[in-house]
Amino acid sequence: MDYKEIHEALKQKGLNWSICAEAFNCSASHLMNVAARRAGSKHIATKLSKVLGKPVNKVFPDVPTYFEEKNHDRQIKVSALKAALTKMD
Repeated sequence: MDYKEIHEALKQKGLNWSICAEAFNCSASHLMNVAARRAGSKHIATKLSKVLGKPVNKVFPDVPTYFEEKNHDRQIKVSALKAALTKMD
């Protein structure tokens, strides 16, 4: 979703930037900047997605850092190392 689509979706729910910002404990300008991709905040993007009733990867498909699992690579490395250690025994 782009900025306008997010704004329209909020309006359809009877919400606006300032109401959401107060509920999210941030400024309306920060919330608007996250929606417009001028600022990054996984925390705010996740809350906004919940309000819109959509997964964060549908609201912000162009910002993979909001929905990719950061620990995924680490988990793969740990599993591979455990398997290697088991083979060494």
